[in-house]
Amino acid sequence: MPDTLKFILVILFVGGAVYGGAWALAHFPPEQTEIVKPLSSEKLRQK
Repeated sequence: MPDTLKFILVILFVGGAVYGGAWALAHFPPEQTEIVKPLSSEKLRQK
């Protein structure tokens, strides 16, 4: 295979992987969860 064709195939593969990853993140967003952390009494006290 000529070097130019190899280069074009690699660029197409990398571009397809980036596009596929962006598509997957856009169509399958992570689920949102609520995070609850208890505060110590020292942080609640007003100075």
